[in-house]
Amino acid sequence: MLAFVVLLTGVAIAYLSRTTSDRQVAHSSFNQSSVDGLAQSAMDTIIGDLRQEIVNGSTATTVSGVTIYTPTSAANMVPQRSGNAAGAPNLIRRSWSGDTNLSVRSRASAVNSRTDVSANGRYITSTRWNGHYLVPKGNTATDDSSPIPAFTAATPDWVFVTGSGAARINQPSAAVLGRYAYAVYDEGGLLDMNVAGYPTGTSAIQSGRKGSIAFADLKALGSYPIPNPSSGSPQIYQIDQLVGWRNYGTISPTPSNNFPDITPAAQAFAKNFQTDSAPATAFFNFVANNTNGFLTTSAVVNASGRTDQMFTSRQELIAFKKIAQFATSFNVNSLQYVSTFSRETNSPSFSPSTPAGSTIDYAALARTSTAVNPNFLLRRVTNVPNGYTRFDGTTPVAGEPLVKTRFPLSRLAWITYKGPSALLATSDPVYQALINAGVGPATISTGTAANITRCFGLQFGGAAGNPSFPWVYTNPTGTVAAPASRILRLDEVAAVGREADFFELLGAGILSGSLGQNTSGGVTGGNVFPDVHMSNTTHHILSIGAAIIDQADPDSIPTRIQFSPSGTVWTAYGVENLPYITQLYPIAGTSPDTPTRWATYLLFQLWNPHQSPADVANKVRLRIDGGIGIFAGGNGQAWNTANTVNVYPPVGQVTSVTITKSASFPTPAPLATDYTSVTSTAQGTFAFLPTPAVPTPTP
Repeated sequence: MLAFVVLLTGVAIAYLSRTTSDRQVAHSSFNQSSVDGLAQSAMDTIIGDLRQEIVNGSTATTVSGVTIYTPTSAANMVPQRSGNAAGAPNLIRRSWSGDTNLSVRSRASAVNSRTDVSANGRYITSTRWNGHYLVPKGNTATDDSSPIPAFTAATPDWVFVTGSGAARINQPSAAVLGRYAYAVYDEGGLLDMNVAGYPTGTSAIQSGRKGSIAFADLKALGSYPIPNPSSGSPQIYQIDQLVGWRNYGTISPTPSNNFPDITPAAQAFAKNFQTDSAPATAFFNFVANNTNGFLTTSAVVNASGRTDQMFTSRQELIAFKKIAQFATSFNVNSLQYVSTFSRETNSPSFSPSTPAGSTIDYAALARTSTAVNPNFLLRRVTNVPNGYTRFDGTTPVAGEPLVKTRFPLSRLAWITYKGPSALLATSDPVYQALINAGVGPATISTGTAANITRCFGLQFGGAAGNPSFPWVYTNPTGTVAAPASRILRLDEVAAVGREADFFELLGAGILSGSLGQNTSGGVTGGNVFPDVHMSNTTHHILSIGAAIIDQADPDSIPTRIQFSPSGTVWTAYGVENLPYITQLYPIAGTSPDTPTRWATYLLFQLWNPHQSPADVANKVRLRIDGGIGIFAGGNGQAWNTANTVNVYPPVGQVTSVTITKSASFPTPAPLATDYTSVTSTAQGTFAFLPTPAVPTPTP
């Protein structure tokens, strides 16, 4: 019986112990659920307040079932700031009882999370608030997160939550269910350390073109740059360490290093950059060929089975900085300049404003259905014909933005004076020039004729490889034989059911009144020389686009683009770093045929308008294409049609002269005979101006 009692007592104790344990677990789970619920509610409230702030400061427009919020002023384009600490630029706002400047306040009470200690003695230090290191440190010589004094004096206030939601209180209340405090930071201007930074071995041409955040120079990072290598002994390659860890699979196709390679410690993950240029080249190719915005790591798995890594949170980046094997890594003060996810929408949101003095109200017209310069967000996909896909392969959905992503300027390399870049032989000097300029082989090979027509609306005017042919603008339905007559508006592009090409985007973005001469509006116009070509806006846009292409390409041959505004083919030209004809003077001189007669010559003045004009090399040719009309009489700026016009050179012929002497023409100067070599003396051609005979003095 005694044994039974003892056994029964043991069972009872075990039951009570298990019950107590289960009760503690249940309470812990319940409390955790309550905390999670409060945190989620607080997050929803904070985000909801920010959204309401957007609504309050915007004009709402609904297009195809989608509501677009256009800021009513420049100040409403970004979140309003409140409770900021001086010297903490990343801080947007904090929960603060004094935030009366906000249109939607934080609901915080005048109870500070640091200075107003709770009944059980709890409070949050400013060092804990700055655990993310987004606020500059007060003592820059330590690794802790203690912030500047201005932030210590401006820590967030508590927001108390009751059964009715967040509420301000003036005294303790039994209705309070919980509390929260918060600070909002802007990481949009910080460098994403999952992408930024390039290693030793990257050439100046590769990194100099920028274009990607991967080529951000971390050695120039604010007041606390990341050296590569550091000064002192041993020299520490801190950027190489970062890239070597982050892009391990990409930069080491063979297991040349152990993982992790910490011998010597100063070159952890970085030793292969010091001995071979191949890892840096592999990194460059990875960046140049990335198509997903670096949202995932590379799919490369090296021979040792290792891959690339990513920082999935800011805490991982901070841990990377602090772990023992990286004790020699970058300065902790650099963390205020970097993040792990600073993405932005790649969709243009441009909407024009009205310049001072303009007679065209671009801002008002931007909201109309046929605006030349529209609010881009109001241009939506309206027609999705069978087979319509975007260039990235996705299928458009009615109602989404027509211009969903920015136009990649890397595509400019596709346009060469010999035709599509994809058709160039790898031994072609143009191909080699593109490679030497930092354009990757993948980009060059993507420049097919079909892709160029799709993205630029251009077709090459003849056999690829023949530089004598121009490009022809053909969108929407033109051909080389029948070029397009104009550039479509974005609403017309949407109606056709395709993506806008490069020139259509230029036309939508450049204010219409600033294009062409005497276009009746804007802030241009006035008394200008009547030139039918210069008054055509399509000609102007194509010329601007051609100049952009020429700015990007490595050659010195101006891009030519033809179109047909009224049945006659016109040509738009780009601009290279070359001298151009700026003026011409009619002068009289001795006839090259008969020394006793005089002839009329046109003296050309050359000028290179670029800021740093280089000496032109041999074989730079100036040409007259179209002719110059000379007639007797005149009536000011208008042609006198009653007189016979002699056109030199004759229609259909081209005359040219080759500059054979090196000169830069930094200031306007006449084309002297010692710069050229010309043998023809026929009318309508370039010729030396004969030196007039010196008359013999009469005794």
